[in-house]
Amino acid sequence: MVKLTHSQTYRNDKLDEAGGINKLAVIFMRYFKIIIIVIISVLSSLLIYNAIFPYGSPNWMGIKFYNDKNQLEVRKLWDWLDLLIVPLSLIFLGWIYQAYEKSKTDKKEKENQQNEILDSYFRTISELINNSNLLDKTKNNESKIIARTRTIVAVENLEGERKGQVLQFLYEPNLIDDEKLNILGANFREVQVSGIVLRNTTIKGVHFCNSDFENTFLDGSNFISCNFSNTNFNGSSMENTNLEYSDLSYCKLTNIDLTRVNFEGANLNHADLSNSKITQSQLNSIFKKDKIKLYKTEKL
Repeated sequence: MVKLTHSQTYRNDKLDEAGGINKLAVIFMRYFKIIIIVIISVLSSLLIYNAIFPYGSPNWMGIKFYNDKNQLEVRKLWDWLDLLIVPLSLIFLGWIYQAYEKSKTDKKEKENQQNEILDSYFRTISELINNSNLLDKTKNNESKIIARTRTIVAVENLEGERKGQVLQFLYEPNLIDDEKLNILGANFREVQVSGIVLRNTTIKGVHFCNSDFENTFLDGSNFISCNFSNTNFNGSSMENTNLEYSDLSYCKLTNIDLTRVNFEGANLNHADLSNSKITQSQLNSIFKKDKIKLYKTEKL
Protein backbone atom coordinates (compact mmCIF):
# COMPACT_ATOMS: atom_id res chain seq x y z
CA MET A 1 0.00 0.00 0.00
CA VAL A 2 1.32 3.44 -0.92
CA LYS A 3 1.40 5.87 1.99
CA LEU A 4 0.72 9.53 1.33
CA THR A 5 2.94 12.14 2.87
CA HIS A 6 1.49 14.94 4.99
CA SER A 7 1.90 17.47 2.10
CA GLN A 8 0.19 15.14 -0.38
CA THR A 9 -2.70 14.57 1.99
CA TYR A 10 -3.06 18.32 2.55
CA ARG A 11 -3.01 18.95 -1.23
CA ASN A 12 -5.69 16.29 -1.84
CA ASP A 13 -7.88 17.78 0.88
CA LYS A 14 -7.59 21.19 -0.76
CA LEU A 15 -8.44 19.75 -4.16
CA ASP A 16 -11.50 18.00 -2.72
CA GLU A 17 -12.52 21.23 -1.02
CA ALA A 18 -12.09 23.21 -4.26
CA GLY A 19 -14.03 20.57 -6.18
CA GLY A 20 -16.86 20.78 -3.68
CA ILE A 21 -16.97 24.58 -3.99
CA ASN A 22 -17.05 24.34 -7.80
CA LYS A 23 -19.94 21.86 -7.63
CA LEU A 24 -21.87 24.18 -5.33
CA ALA A 25 -21.20 27.10 -7.69
CA VAL A 26 -22.46 25.09 -10.68
CA ILE A 27 -25.61 24.06 -8.78
CA PHE A 28 -26.21 27.65 -7.66
CA MET A 29 -25.85 29.04 -11.20
CA ARG A 30 -28.12 26.31 -12.55
CA TYR A 31 -30.92 27.24 -10.15
CA PHE A 32 -30.18 30.97 -9.93
CA LYS A 33 -32.96 31.97 -12.33
CA ILE A 34 -35.45 29.74 -10.57
CA ILE A 35 -34.51 31.28 -7.20
CA ILE A 36 -34.92 34.82 -8.55
CA ILE A 37 -38.30 33.96 -10.11
CA VAL A 38 -39.49 32.43 -6.82
CA ILE A 39 -38.39 35.52 -4.85
CA ILE A 40 -40.08 37.91 -7.30
CA SER A 41 -43.25 35.78 -7.28
CA VAL A 42 -43.38 35.77 -3.46
CA LEU A 43 -42.82 39.53 -3.23
CA SER A 44 -45.40 40.21 -5.96
CA SER A 45 -47.96 37.97 -4.25
CA LEU A 46 -47.28 39.73 -0.93
CA LEU A 47 -47.72 43.13 -2.54
CA ILE A 48 -50.95 42.15 -4.31
CA TYR A 49 -52.39 40.61 -1.15
CA ASN A 50 -51.66 43.69 0.93
CA ALA A 51 -52.97 45.96 -1.81
CA ILE A 52 -56.29 44.05 -1.71
CA PHE A 53 -56.36 44.04 2.12
CA PRO A 54 -54.45 47.24 2.85
CA TYR A 55 -55.53 47.80 6.46
CA GLY A 56 -53.70 44.69 7.60
CA SER A 57 -50.48 45.49 5.71
CA PRO A 58 -47.27 46.27 7.60
CA ASN A 59 -46.30 49.93 7.93
CA TRP A 60 -43.01 49.51 6.09
CA MET A 61 -44.85 48.73 2.83
CA GLY A 62 -46.33 52.23 2.74
CA ILE A 63 -49.76 51.00 1.66
CA LYS A 64 -51.47 52.50 4.71
CA PHE A 65 -50.47 55.82 6.23
CA TYR A 66 -51.73 58.58 8.51
CA ASN A 67 -52.66 61.94 7.00
CA ASP A 68 -52.14 65.37 8.51
CA LYS A 69 -55.21 64.92 10.64
CA ASN A 70 -53.80 61.67 12.02
CA GLN A 71 -56.45 59.70 10.16
CA LEU A 72 -55.61 56.26 8.74
CA GLU A 73 -55.73 56.16 4.93
CA VAL A 74 -54.68 53.64 2.28
CA ARG A 75 -53.30 54.12 -1.18
CA LYS A 76 -55.80 53.33 -3.93
CA LEU A 77 -55.08 51.45 -7.14
CA TRP A 78 -54.85 54.67 -9.11
CA ASP A 79 -52.28 56.04 -6.65
CA TRP A 80 -50.10 53.03 -7.35
CA LEU A 81 -50.60 53.34 -11.09
CA ASP A 82 -49.81 57.03 -10.94
CA LEU A 83 -46.55 56.21 -9.19
CA LEU A 84 -45.63 53.28 -11.43
CA ILE A 85 -46.83 54.40 -14.87
CA VAL A 86 -43.83 56.58 -15.68
CA PRO A 87 -41.07 54.13 -14.63
CA LEU A 88 -42.94 51.19 -16.17
CA SER A 89 -43.35 53.12 -19.42
CA LEU A 90 -39.65 53.94 -19.45
CA ILE A 91 -38.76 50.30 -18.78
CA PHE A 92 -41.12 49.13 -21.53
CA LEU A 93 -39.78 51.65 -24.06
CA GLY A 94 -36.23 50.73 -23.12
CA TRP A 95 -37.01 47.05 -23.62
CA ILE A 96 -38.53 47.76 -27.05
CA TYR A 97 -35.49 49.82 -28.07
CA GLN A 98 -33.06 47.11 -26.91
CA ALA A 99 -35.05 44.42 -28.73
CA TYR A 100 -35.04 46.55 -31.91
CA GLU A 101 -31.30 47.21 -31.71
CA LYS A 102 -30.58 43.52 -31.06
CA SER A 103 -32.77 42.51 -34.01
CA LYS A 104 -31.00 45.01 -36.26
CA THR A 105 -27.57 43.85 -35.11
CA ASP A 106 -28.46 40.17 -35.56
CA LYS A 107 -29.82 40.88 -39.05
CA LYS A 108 -26.66 42.76 -40.02
CA GLU A 109 -24.43 39.98 -38.69
CA LYS A 110 -26.45 37.38 -40.57
CA GLU A 111 -26.23 39.37 -43.81
CA ASN A 112 -22.47 39.75 -43.41
CA GLN A 113 -22.13 36.01 -42.78
CA GLN A 114 -24.23 35.21 -45.86
CA ASN A 115 -22.14 37.58 -47.99
CA GLU A 116 -18.90 36.02 -46.75
CA ILE A 117 -20.13 32.51 -47.61
CA LEU A 118 -21.23 33.64 -51.07
CA ASP A 119 -18.00 35.57 -51.81
CA SER A 120 -15.86 32.65 -50.67
CA TYR A 121 -17.85 30.27 -52.85
CA PHE A 122 -17.57 32.51 -55.93
CA ARG A 123 -13.80 32.84 -55.45
CA THR A 124 -13.31 29.09 -55.08
CA ILE A 125 -15.33 28.15 -58.16
CA SER A 126 -13.74 30.94 -60.22
CA GLU A 127 -10.27 29.66 -59.30
CA LEU A 128 -11.26 26.11 -60.25
CA ILE A 129 -12.53 27.37 -63.61
CA ASN A 130 -9.43 29.47 -64.33
CA ASN A 131 -6.72 27.26 -62.88
CA SER A 132 -8.05 23.69 -62.77
CA ASN A 133 -9.96 23.26 -66.05
CA LEU A 134 -13.31 22.81 -64.28
CA LEU A 135 -15.17 23.50 -67.55
CA ASP A 136 -13.34 20.69 -69.35
CA LYS A 137 -15.42 17.52 -69.10
CA THR A 138 -12.42 15.29 -69.77
CA LYS A 139 -9.96 16.68 -67.20
CA ASN A 140 -9.29 17.06 -63.50
CA ASN A 141 -11.81 14.99 -61.56
CA GLU A 142 -10.39 16.41 -58.32
CA SER A 143 -11.57 19.93 -59.17
CA LYS A 144 -15.05 18.58 -59.90
CA ILE A 145 -15.20 16.89 -56.49
CA ILE A 146 -14.11 20.13 -54.79
CA ALA A 147 -16.64 22.16 -56.77
CA ARG A 148 -19.47 19.78 -55.91
CA THR A 149 -18.57 19.73 -52.21
CA ARG A 150 -18.30 23.52 -51.99
CA THR A 151 -21.60 23.93 -53.82
CA ILE A 152 -23.48 21.51 -51.57
CA VAL A 153 -22.09 23.18 -48.42
CA ALA A 154 -22.68 26.72 -49.70
CA VAL A 155 -26.35 26.29 -50.63
CA GLU A 156 -26.97 24.45 -47.35
CA ASN A 157 -25.91 27.60 -45.47
CA LEU A 158 -27.34 30.26 -47.80
CA GLU A 159 -30.89 31.56 -48.00
CA GLY A 160 -33.37 32.85 -50.56
CA GLU A 161 -31.89 35.25 -53.11
CA ARG A 162 -28.30 34.19 -52.43
CA LYS A 163 -29.18 30.61 -53.34
CA GLY A 164 -30.61 32.08 -56.54
CA GLN A 165 -27.32 33.89 -57.18
CA VAL A 166 -25.48 30.57 -56.87
CA LEU A 167 -27.84 28.98 -59.40
CA GLN A 168 -27.41 31.88 -61.84
CA PHE A 169 -23.62 31.82 -61.32
CA LEU A 170 -23.49 28.12 -62.22
CA TYR A 171 -25.76 28.57 -65.21
CA GLU A 172 -23.81 31.37 -66.92
CA PRO A 173 -20.68 29.32 -67.77
CA ASN A 174 -22.82 26.22 -68.38
CA LEU A 175 -21.47 24.50 -65.28
CA ILE A 176 -24.70 22.68 -64.43
CA ASP A 177 -23.76 19.45 -66.11
CA ASP A 178 -23.24 16.00 -64.61
CA GLU A 179 -19.85 15.77 -66.35
CA LYS A 180 -18.74 19.18 -64.99
CA LEU A 181 -20.58 19.83 -61.75
CA ASN A 182 -23.04 17.29 -60.41
CA ILE A 183 -25.46 18.97 -57.96
CA LEU A 184 -27.61 15.90 -57.30
CA GLY A 185 -29.30 16.22 -53.89
CA ALA A 186 -28.38 19.89 -53.42
CA ASN A 187 -30.57 21.88 -51.03
CA PHE A 188 -32.01 24.77 -53.06
CA ARG A 189 -35.14 24.89 -50.87
CA GLU A 190 -36.81 28.31 -50.67
CA VAL A 191 -34.59 29.66 -53.45
CA GLN A 192 -35.67 33.04 -54.83
CA VAL A 193 -35.05 33.12 -58.61
CA SER A 194 -37.95 35.18 -59.94
CA GLY A 195 -37.19 36.19 -63.54
CA ILE A 196 -34.11 33.96 -63.87
CA VAL A 197 -33.06 32.42 -67.19
CA LEU A 198 -32.37 28.65 -67.04
CA ARG A 199 -32.85 27.59 -70.63
CA ASN A 200 -31.53 24.30 -72.05
CA THR A 201 -30.04 22.98 -68.83
CA THR A 202 -30.37 19.64 -67.06
CA ILE A 203 -30.85 19.33 -63.31
CA LYS A 204 -31.53 16.00 -61.61
CA GLY A 205 -32.66 15.17 -58.10
CA VAL A 206 -32.40 18.66 -56.61
CA HIS A 207 -34.64 20.02 -53.83
CA PHE A 208 -36.47 23.21 -54.89
CA CYS A 209 -39.51 23.00 -52.59
CA ASN A 210 -41.10 26.22 -51.27
CA SER A 211 -39.30 28.28 -53.92
CA ASP A 212 -40.17 31.24 -56.12
CA PHE A 213 -39.73 30.62 -59.87
CA GLU A 214 -42.27 33.24 -60.96
CA ASN A 215 -41.79 34.63 -64.49
CA THR A 216 -38.71 32.46 -65.11
CA PHE A 217 -37.50 31.20 -68.49
CA LEU A 218 -37.16 27.42 -68.37
CA ASP A 219 -37.53 26.59 -72.06
CA GLY A 220 -35.82 23.39 -73.16
CA SER A 221 -34.64 22.53 -69.64
CA ASN A 222 -34.80 19.13 -67.95
CA PHE A 223 -35.77 18.95 -64.28
CA ILE A 224 -35.82 15.21 -63.67
CA SER A 225 -36.94 13.79 -60.32
CA CYS A 226 -36.68 17.19 -58.65
CA ASN A 227 -38.71 18.31 -55.65
CA PHE A 228 -40.73 21.43 -56.55
CA SER A 229 -43.48 20.98 -53.96
CA ASN A 230 -45.21 24.24 -53.03
CA THR A 231 -43.22 26.23 -55.62
CA ASN A 232 -44.54 29.24 -57.53
CA PHE A 233 -44.09 29.06 -61.35
CA ASN A 234 -46.73 31.68 -62.15
CA GLY A 235 -46.25 33.30 -65.57
CA SER A 236 -43.12 31.32 -66.45
CA SER A 237 -42.06 30.25 -69.92
CA MET A 238 -41.99 26.43 -70.16
CA GLU A 239 -41.75 25.49 -73.81
CA ASN A 240 -40.32 21.95 -74.13
CA THR A 241 -39.60 21.82 -70.41
CA ASN A 242 -39.18 18.32 -69.00
CA LEU A 243 -40.57 17.77 -65.46
CA GLU A 244 -40.85 14.01 -65.54
CA TYR A 245 -40.99 12.17 -62.22
CA SER A 246 -40.77 15.45 -60.31
CA ASP A 247 -42.79 16.37 -57.23
CA LEU A 248 -45.02 19.32 -58.20
CA SER A 249 -47.57 18.92 -55.42
CA TYR A 250 -49.14 22.18 -54.23
CA CYS A 251 -47.31 23.99 -57.08
CA LYS A 252 -48.64 27.16 -58.63
CA LEU A 253 -48.50 26.58 -62.40
CA THR A 254 -50.85 29.44 -63.28
CA ASN A 255 -50.98 31.63 -66.40
CA ILE A 256 -48.63 29.33 -68.33
CA ASP A 257 -48.80 27.55 -71.69
CA LEU A 258 -48.13 24.01 -70.49
CA THR A 259 -48.96 22.25 -73.77
CA ARG A 260 -45.34 21.32 -74.47
CA VAL A 261 -44.32 20.36 -70.93
CA ASN A 262 -43.49 16.73 -70.13
CA PHE A 263 -45.37 15.71 -66.95
CA GLU A 264 -44.82 11.98 -67.30
CA GLY A 265 -44.79 10.29 -63.90
CA ALA A 266 -45.01 13.63 -62.07
CA ASN A 267 -46.90 14.28 -58.84
CA LEU A 268 -49.34 17.21 -59.21
CA ASN A 269 -51.53 16.58 -56.19
CA HIS A 270 -53.22 19.86 -55.16
CA ALA A 271 -51.34 21.74 -57.92
CA ASP A 272 -52.97 24.91 -59.25
CA LEU A 273 -53.17 25.10 -63.07
CA SER A 274 -55.68 27.97 -63.20
CA ASN A 275 -55.74 30.12 -66.35
CA SER A 276 -53.17 27.87 -68.04
CA LYS A 277 -53.26 25.67 -71.17
CA ILE A 278 -52.77 21.90 -71.13
CA THR A 279 -53.69 18.92 -73.28
CA GLN A 280 -55.79 15.96 -72.21
CA SER A 281 -52.95 13.57 -73.05
CA GLN A 282 -50.70 15.49 -70.67
CA LEU A 283 -53.27 15.21 -67.92
CA ASN A 284 -53.46 11.48 -68.54
CA SER A 285 -49.68 11.11 -68.21
CA ILE A 286 -49.58 12.73 -64.77
CA PHE A 287 -48.91 10.06 -62.14
CA LYS A 288 -50.71 11.80 -59.25
CA LYS A 289 -53.31 14.54 -59.69
CA ASP A 290 -55.66 14.38 -56.69
CA LYS A 291 -57.51 17.65 -56.10
CA ILE A 292 -55.69 19.35 -58.97
CA LYS A 293 -57.11 22.83 -59.63
CA LEU A 294 -58.20 23.50 -63.23
CA TYR A 295 -60.16 26.73 -62.77
CA LYS A 296 -60.45 28.43 -66.19
CA THR A 297 -57.78 26.05 -67.48
CA GLU A 298 -57.95 25.55 -71.23
CA LYS A 299 -57.83 21.81 -71.98
CA LEU A 300 -56.90 21.02 -75.59
